[in-house]
This record gives sequence, C-alpha cells and structure tokens, in this order.
Amino acid sequence: MPSNFLLHTQRPKRSAAAPRPAWLTLVALLPGLTGCTVGPTYKAPQPPNAATFGETRSETATSASSTSPYQAAEKPGSDWWRLFRSPRLDGLVTEALRNNWSIQAAQANLRKAAEGLHAAQGSLMPQIDATGTEGRQEYGAALFGPWAWTFPAFSAYSAGLDLSYDPDIFRGNHRLIQMAGAQKDAERERRDVTMLLVVGDTVLTAFEAASTADQIAVVHDVISTDRETLRLAIRAWQAGKKPRLDVVTAEAQLAHDQSLLPPLINALEAARTALTVLTGHSPANWTAPTLTLADFSLPSDIPVVVPSNLVHARPDIIGAEAMMRATNAEIGARTADLYPRLTLSAAAAAEGLMGGPAGAAWRLIGGAALPLFHGGTLKARKKQAEEDYRIAFDHYQSVVINGFREVADSLNGLKNASTELDNQLQALTSADDALTLSQAGYQAGRETILQPINARRLVLLARQNTVRAQTEMFRQTVRIMVATGGGLADAHVTSDQWRSVRLAAR
Repeated sequence: MPSNFLLHTQRPKRSAAAPRPAWLTLVALLPGLTGCTVGPTYKAPQPPNAATFGETRSETATSASSTSPYQAAEKPGSDWWRLFRSPRLDGLVTEALRNNWSIQAAQANLRKAAEGLHAAQGSLMPQIDATGTEGRQEYGAALFGPWAWTFPAFSAYSAGLDLSYDPDIFRGNHRLIQMAGAQKDAERERRDVTMLLVVGDTVLTAFEAASTADQIAVVHDVISTDRETLRLAIRAWQAGKKPRLDVVTAEAQLAHDQSLLPPLINALEAARTALTVLTGHSPANWTAPTLTLADFSLPSDIPVVVPSNLVHARPDIIGAEAMMRATNAEIGARTADLYPRLTLSAAAAAEGLMGGPAGAAWRLIGGAALPLFHGGTLKARKKQAEEDYRIAFDHYQSVVINGFREVADSLNGLKNASTELDNQLQALTSADDALTLSQAGYQAGRETILQPINARRLVLLARQNTVRAQTEMFRQTVRIMVATGGGLADAHVTSDQWRSVRLAAR
C-alpha cells in the first residue's frame, strides 16, 4: 500500500468554520486518495499459429476453378451478401436487418449492457443526495432523566445535502467497471452473431426458394414434353402404327411427373414464408419476391482466413474472449471484498425550529470496515469467480475449435460441391443427347415409347440434380462467409444499412 493510505484515512481536523470549509476539506482529500489493484491481471489467450485449415489455400482455389474462378481472399466484406450481385437479395437482407425481431432483441440487450456500464462507472463519483426532515418531538426521561418534564414538545426541520464517497482503495469498483465493460463488449458480439446468423439464414433461404422455383420450372418443362409425347403416341395409335400400350404408358408418365409439382410448390411456399418471417413481416400482409438462381452470381473470391486471424474475425470468438475478461475482473472485485473498505461522507444542512431562525449544521465523517468473519461467504464468492473464469476459458477454447471446424467443413463442402456440379453438368449433357437420339428413333419407328420416356426421366433427374448442385455451391459459399465472421470485425463498413444498425445500438 502507498504510504499516504493512513494519512488520508485519519479523522479530519475539527473546523469551527461554516459548512463550506468542510466541503472543501472533503474535495481536497479526493485527488490524493490512491489505491492498489488486487486480483489477477488479464492476459489474452494466444492465437493459434496454424497457417491453413488442413489444406493449402491454392488447392482449395484450384479445386473449384472448373466451374467457378474462386481465388482465396483474406475475409468477406461487412456487406458480403452483395457479392452475389442480386438487387432482390440486397432488398431482403436490408429488410431483415431493419425489421428482424431477433436483431431488435439483441440490440435491446446491448443497450441494457451499456446502461449497466454507465451505472458501474457512477460508483467512482461522489454520491450527492438532497435530504430534508420535518417533525414534532417531546423528549422523555430516558434522555434527560427527571428534568425531561421541563422540556416542552417542539417542531423542527432540517434541509440540506448529503455527500458520500468511496475512494476505492483496492480498486474493487474499478474491477466492477471492467467487468461491466467486458459484458457490454460480449453483448455487442452476441448482437453481431445474431445479425450474422439472420443475414446468413436470409440468404440461404433465398437460395432455397430460388432453387425450388427452378426445379418447378424443370418439372413444368418435362410435363409439357410429356403432353407432346402423349399427343404423338395417340396419333401413332390412331394411325395404327403403335399399340395402345404406348398411349397408356405416356399417360402414366404424365401423371407421375405432374405428381412431382405439389411437394415442390409446398416447399416454395414454405421458403417464401420463412423469408417473410426473417424480414420481420407477417405472412398475412407481406409476400417475399419471386427468385430464381439466375438472379444470383457466384462471387469470384473465397473469403478464407488463416486460423490466427479467425479469432479476430468471428464475433462469437471475440465475445467469448470478452467474457473471459469479465470473469477475470470479477475475481478482482471479489478479492477486493476481502480487504478493508474506506468511506467518506459529509453533510451540510440548515436546521431550526418551526417558525424560528435557522442555523447551519454540518458533518464530515471518515469510516473504515475490515471484514473479519462472514462465515466463509467472501472467500467462497472469490473461488466461485475463479471457477467462472475457468468456465469462460473452456468455453472460449470450445468456440475457437468449433469455428475452425466450421471453416474446414465449409471449404471441404465447397470443393465437393464444385466436383458434384461438374459431374451433374456432364450427366445433363449426356442425358440430353440420349433423349434426342431416343426421340428420333421412336419417330422413325425403330424404338418403343419406353426409350424416350426413360431418356426423359434421366433428363429430368439430371436437370434437377444440376439445380441442386448449383444451389449447394451457393450454400457452401454462404457458409464460408458466415464461418469466417462475415466481415463484422472490419473497421470500415461499406453498407449504409449495416452501419446504421450497428451504430444505433452502440
């Protein structure tokens, strides 16, 4: 402890002056009070030193080069969804950022944490209260003995100011402020996690709606072809060139392909309803726009970060680290509870009898309390805070590892989706060629209707699989951007909507 600790806890000298010197005495004491911080000093965990996520970035970029010119980049921008170059998607994300109720709740939690920090900071300032009393009293024998009857009842009043101050010698209040500040930081990152997940879900749901709409278009095309095939089969049967079996077979195929529409239409409506809810609207009065995969373009860069940078990009990792700081500060606050606590108070008032003259009254009091026995409560609270720190540390490690897993899974998923899309495009080309040959053979009378029907089924399957493979490429791209933090850690924000939402909650 500094040598002036005892000096500034001594009883103030009595002054015969009016209240003003007492106030000046207290004010003069405040700057000289210095303290020492107890509890552990926080040390941030070391970031991982791995350079890649299990494979080189160039290998990842090369694997996707056949269907999309992906090249590795540091990380996505804060408005990463604009990389898909879709005005309709931009509008949906803007609606979600503005209206989504989960984001609104997260912003409210952040504002609550900010007020908690302001409340904690107030403990460092002198506390001033206006006081006043008024009453009537008669003294009894307990105070003045047999002379009490000589004192008549009287009415008196008092009005003034009370000031109290905790010099926070062992910095317990400072530790509570550190904890509140770290909790605010953690709440801000939780808000950013919510925003990132809402944006990611909005984009993924938009892709799902577009993919389903494209599959419906494929089925409609197939149904149109089925009707044409049925028409040709009926004409050939009526001309006596083909048996009635061809007509029945064509009718069965048409009915089968028509049965594919209701599940797809139901899935499309469900996706559009989900978009409505994500954007904070009611399905009763708002409808999501119609989307197709042609409304989107795959970005040219993969936003990949190395593990050592990921811990500074993902808001959940940053938030988990903030909770470590909060629990470390709590250890300091609980440690300070084990040490003496100094308090200073002063009061100045005007006192007098009702209807009579008023006189000035004042007091200046310094007090100290040293905890001696609390049944082990204070030490138990300190140990509890230490365990909270260990829990926060373990949670941080878990979040970091999970972040690495998500990035690695997304990279592998993108590579596999690229390979799958190549295969489906090749299968679609072969199926189209087979359909052309089988239709020509049927019209020439060399084949039965089963050959073009089977070929058409292969074309339908190949087209649907191609749509799904294209959708998976979009999905995995979004997952990489979400897994790498979505650029939320950027100091410069290019999206006006994102910036306005973030600043409004700070």
